[in-house]
Amino acid sequence: MIFKKLSLFNFKNFETLEIDFNDGLNFFVGHNGAGKTNILDALHYLSMTKSSINAIDSVNIRFNENLFLIKSKVEINKKKHFVSCSAQVGKKKEIRVDKKEHEKLSHHIGMFPLVMISPNDSDLIYDSNEVRRKFIDSAISQSNHIYLQHLIAYNFALKNRNALLKQFNEHGKIDPLLLQTYTTQLIENGKPIYQERKRYLSEFLELFNSHYNALQSQNEFVSIEFNSHFEQDNLEKQFNQTLPKDKLLQRTNVGIHKDVFQFTLFDKPLKKHGSQGQQKSYLVALKLAQYDILAQQKNLKPVLLLDDVFDKLDDERMHKLLQKVTDKKYGQLFITDARPERTLSVIKENQLIARIFEIDKGTVIDIVEYEPKT
Repeated sequence: MIFKKLSLFNFKNFETLEIDFNDGLNFFVGHNGAGKTNILDALHYLSMTKSSINAIDSVNIRFNENLFLIKSKVEINKKKHFVSCSAQVGKKKEIRVDKKEHEKLSHHIGMFPLVMISPNDSDLIYDSNEVRRKFIDSAISQSNHIYLQHLIAYNFALKNRNALLKQFNEHGKIDPLLLQTYTTQLIENGKPIYQERKRYLSEFLELFNSHYNALQSQNEFVSIEFNSHFEQDNLEKQFNQTLPKDKLLQRTNVGIHKDVFQFTLFDKPLKKHGSQGQQKSYLVALKLAQYDILAQQKNLKPVLLLDDVFDKLDDERMHKLLQKVTDKKYGQLFITDARPERTLSVIKENQLIARIFEIDKGTVIDIVEYEPKT
C-alpha cells in the first residue's frame, strides 16, 4: 500500500498543504513544533479514522477555524483509491473512500493498514492495562472485522449494564431480566474476543521475540503474560458472585474489559526491571511484530510511520532498526527527525533512496531528493 499524495486543510497547524510522497522512504525534518508529527497523524486519521495523539476531533482543527479536511490518493495492488476525512464542530465526522461515505466508521478500519511507532508508545509500559488492551484490540481489528464487531457489541452491552448498576444506586432496585440480558451479551461476545486475543498472542510472541533480539547485542527473553476471567468456564457464576460488588461500585467487575496484559523481561515486569534501552527495544519490537502479522493477513505491505524514534534510541539500536525497516520486506516508510544533519548522515551511510521534506511553522519550505552516488 502506498500513499501517493496528501492534502490538508485547517488540520492542526497546517492551513493548507499539498505534497507528493516517495513510494519508499520519506523523511520529515524540522524543529520541534514545526508540524512533522501532524503529517504522520493525518495519515493515521486516514487509516484508523482518528488521531494517534488526541481522540477529540475538534482539538485537531486549526485554531479559530471550525473544520478540517484530510485527503489522499492511495495505491493498493496498483489500484488507485481516493480517501478523505473531515470533521466539523457540531457535526459527525465523515470518512469517504472513492467519494462514498461509510455508514459506520468501523467499516473503514483495515482498508488502509498502517502501523505507527511514536514517543506516546511509552504509555504501553507505564499506563494502565486499558492502554495495552487497546493496543491488542487495534492490532487485531485492522485485519479481523468479526473481532471488531464483537468488540463493539461487547462495549455497548458493558455501557448499558453499568448504566443499569448506577440506576440501582439511585433508586435502590434493579431490573433482573434486563441485567441478565446484558450479562448474556457480555458472555456471548466476550468468548470470541478472549479466544482471538489468545490465538493472536500465540502467533505474535515468536515474531516479537525475534524483533526484540535483533535490536539487542545479546539475546534476552521477553514475553507478554495474558490473564482473563474467560480462562474459566463458569462465567455465569462469576458474574453472579460479583453482583454485590458491581452494585456497590456501580460498574461491572468481570469480563474481557478486565483482561491483563503484562509486559515481561526474563519473567519479571518490564516496567520495574527493564532499562530504558530494553524498554525502547521492547516497544519497537511490539510494533514490528504487529506489522508482520498485519502484512501476512492483509497480503500487502502496510505503511510504517516512525515518529521521533531516533531521539529515543542509542546509535546501535537506531542503525539496527533502520536496517530492518528499509529492507524489501517493508513497504512505504515515513520518518520524522528534529535534526536534519542526522537524517542526511543516516541516508548517506545506508545508501538509501529518500525524499526529505523540511517543515517549518506548518509549511513545507524545501524538498530534497536523495539517491546514492554510483
